[in-house]
Amino acid sequence: MSGDIKMRRAIGSHGTVHGVDGLQQRHDAAQTLPALFCDSAGCAAPLIFVPARPRPKTDPAYPAPMPGYFALDKGAAHVTGCRYNVAGHLAEVLDAAAASDPAFVQRLEDGRHELRLLALHQGLKRGGGALPEQQMRLLSTLLVLRAMCGNDALLADRVVLRLGKKKLAWDAFFHDPAHYDEAWARLDAASNEVPMALLGTVRSHRSPPPGTGAGATYLNCAPKYQKTGVMDRREFYEVSVGHDDAAWLQRFPVGAEIVMFGLWRQGNSHTSTRPHPTDPRRSITNVTHKLALRPGSPGQLAVVA
Repeated sequence: MSGDIKMRRAIGSHGTVHGVDGLQQRHDAAQTLPALFCDSAGCAAPLIFVPARPRPKTDPAYPAPMPGYFALDKGAAHVTGCRYNVAGHLAEVLDAAAASDPAFVQRLEDGRHELRLLALHQGLKRGGGALPEQQMRLLSTLLVLRAMCGNDALLADRVVLRLGKKKLAWDAFFHDPAHYDEAWARLDAASNEVPMALLGTVRSHRSPPPGTGAGATYLNCAPKYQKTGVMDRREFYEVSVGHDDAAWLQRFPVGAEIVMFGLWRQGNSHTSTRPHPTDPRRSITNVTHKLALRPGSPGQLAVVA
């Protein structure tokens, strides 16, 4: 499984830290790329850089490009204890949590672990930031590991999600940008706010204009764009996080990949039209759907790193 992990940074042979953006620029300029190694302490597994590339037209996020990343070189492996050895790290985290907080994480007879989300859900509904800190840290760790995996397979195989008497499927709980439309549809079908985790890339921060008094600052993520199958109609799914502490939200810089957990709600959808760029007889219709989160605890947002 660790071979499938998409890493966001690497170390060069002289100890230089390389990020995806810098290597992408060098790749685009046809420059020679340095030797790359895992940045986790004590690992140094050889890596390759996989540059950004166009998505296939069958991908639901088309035409947004597939971002670049670092991956293990052929035949390489992360050492035991490396933070990118997700399967091993996940087992350690779950075993420790089951021993320290069996009311939250319970080991099942089949070797899996059950994560009981009811206390967190109740804390979110009460508001005021009164979330069990230890439980929030564990959930944040699991969500970051899920984001690093790129799909649900490992977490779904090892962790059962339970909310009261109901089990939650991972694909109904965790949504990456390609599945924002599914998160929106789940909210649309619900009678109240729904606990979910979304993965996103920070695109911008928007604060109230100076002199207008207190107000929320919004962290906006890159939206999902999709064609609808209807000529000249496109849909956008936008994700935003609002909070009165602007400085806290701005700690998540533009370009950072983050996981966001909490009670999500639908914002108002908006429809706009504009003339077709080449055919004056036609017009383009854009429909924008919004998903919004107002976190009460700092642990509800975490950087994927």
